[in-house]
Amino acid sequence: MLTALAILVAAKSESMISGRITLPNGRPAVQAVISLTGSVRPEPLTKAKVDQRDRKFIPHVSVVTVGTVVDFPNNDIISHNVFTEYNSTKFDFGVYPKGTKKRQKFTQPGLAVIMCSIHPDMGAYIMVVDTPFYGITDKAGRYQISGVPNGRFKLEVWHESGAGKKTETVVSGDTQLDIPLVK
Repeated sequence: MLTALAILVAAKSESMISGRITLPNGRPAVQAVISLTGSVRPEPLTKAKVDQRDRKFIPHVSVVTVGTVVDFPNNDIISHNVFTEYNSTKFDFGVYPKGTKKRQKFTQPGLAVIMCSIHPDMGAYIMVVDTPFYGITDKAGRYQISGVPNGRFKLEVWHESGAGKKTETVVSGDTQLDIPLVK
């Protein structure tokens, strides 16, 4: 049986880091990816998907952990060719029709820029992280990462605008951390 003191100690061993990320012009950095990398390694996600509908990838930005298998179902009325030649995992599924699905395992951290060779206006991003502590900002640029153990972490922020991948070292604890991106 846990005592009140043991519960208090357990509660203090994890914290939450939250804040707001802004672009150089001061506007919210919508769908920015923030991650905290330290000594804790993640398990692969059990379910991850980037759908194709109405000539769009949904979601536009997603985060998966190293080792995650991502499903790429084609739920559009037309065929697509999903591929990436970027820095995390390279693949090219070839053309596949509506109602079919392809899968890809992401084994290395980094950014995968997802494209369709048939429809050049289609694009999405998958950030592959080697940490269980990550998030994506909302429409106001806000983020929240809970369950962070006490310690030092490398904080990284990425946004598709190219405003700058910001990297710094942070010490966890219940922290409000607002991050302005720079050019």
